[in-house]
Amino acid sequence: MTNHKHLRNVIEDIYSNGNQLTEELTFKLINEFRYSNLYIPAKRANGTLNFIIYEDEDGKITPLFTDLDEFHKFFKDEDIQVIQNSFELYQNILKTSNIEGYILNPSSEKYLFKKEFILSIKHIPKTNFYSSNPYTKEELKDLKDSIDNTSLEEFIADSANIGNNELLFEKMSNATFLTLMLSDLDLNPENGIVDMQEIGPQASMHVDRIGGKYATIFTSEEKMGAVNTTKHKYSQIINLATLVNFVLTEDLDGIVINPESDNVLITRLNLLKYSLGFERFANNEKLSMSIFYMFPIKQ
Repeated sequence: MTNHKHLRNVIEDIYSNGNQLTEELTFKLINEFRYSNLYIPAKRANGTLNFIIYEDEDGKITPLFTDLDEFHKFFKDEDIQVIQNSFELYQNILKTSNIEGYILNPSSEKYLFKKEFILSIKHIPKTNFYSSNPYTKEELKDLKDSIDNTSLEEFIADSANIGNNELLFEKMSNATFLTLMLSDLDLNPENGIVDMQEIGPQASMHVDRIGGKYATIFTSEEKMGAVNTTKHKYSQIINLATLVNFVLTEDLDGIVINPESDNVLITRLNLLKYSLGFERFANNEKLSMSIFYMFPIKQ
């Protein structure tokens, strides 16, 4: 469960800068808000949940919380419920109510965000990548078996390309990536396709935890062989746009391409800078069902 550490770090940096917003701090603040899933308190009355509103010299404001610990610091024994929502809802609340702003973590940061600032944030990220005609599981297996990311692999192998993020992201947008799924179970279906709609979520994505928490993606199943684990390995095709939005909304620190071999690190800050490009150019909506299927990898 996310605790919005990156949003809190930005606010801490703003305080450290004498409460002055630089261009870089403003960029970080806006983008961390865009990808946030903050908590809002509400109280039930006559079968309806009503948001908690306070009134002071700043007008009518509502508290928001980065995590449940912050919520419990402020509301201890009261009959208050808490709901987690995407940033888009908090914009809509301000558009349709007389609330004039939000105060974040009133027991800690106490940072006030006025209505004008919240509504000025544009390009709200997608929360769903849907296709009415997604790949079938058989088509996904054929796609997996035919993956050829030679161009990208040659690019990242050339040390002269280090730091050329624009060209890297262009090549990533034209690649087909896999993620490594790990399970305690030896799942070996006859057709070579594990359908998690039938058996349930029996595996989880491999995450690199060196120096942070990073999603990992691979250019081939062969590259997955470098990952040392006792768990059973499975590959899964990803929609890169979906993964980038997942990394940002779940407060991860970035992405690693081919961990334990090429180890190409893409920081959260760079993902924020290029997130709209990934959403626009790396979104293969026909992969919208790929998260339900895995393919066994020979150990």
